Amino acid sequence: MNRELIQVVEDLFQSLRGAMSSITKTEFSQPMELYSGSTLGQHTRHFVEFFQCLLQQSPAGVVNYDKRERNKCIEEDPKVAFEAMEEIVNALGSRGDDLALKLESNYGSGLLQISTTFERELVFNIEHTVHHMALLKIGLKHLHPDVQIAEGFGVACSTQRHKEEICVR
Repeated sequence: MNRELIQVVEDLFQSLRGAMSSITKTEFSQPMELYSGSTLGQHTRHFVEFFQCLLQQSPAGVVNYDKRERNKCIEEDPKVAFEAMEEIVNALGSRGDDLALKLESNYGSGLLQISTTFERELVFNIEHTVHHMALLKIGLKHLHPDVQIAEGFGVACSTQRHKEEICVR
């Protein structure tokens, strides 16, 4: 297992914990007009469950993100969400070598299976999480305009590198 990828996941989750440290359980589960009625917790649950799907389904050789649990406890309680993130990092740390997988998806015309690997899906999950962190940042700033959020929070690594290159020129 690529240790650098595990560290990226752990860093993302630590960044989330820091940014959400001032959020109450009520705010975490409060529907927001800004999100068309969804919540900070629902966005968090969404990407957490993608990681859980990858970890739970990969031993069978097929991953289908549509078959996630949609656990209300994760979306209603930030403590439960952060415990799930910790479990994900621990599970990733105990994995062996990369694994060939089939990604299963249904876009309305039937079930598709696409060749992939565990590490490729882990990279997808990292990028997916960063995307949701950008959305979470908007909600956090809406609830607490003065909240301090790290500059790179919700920004893809490639975008951060590009910005740094522009500043150097």
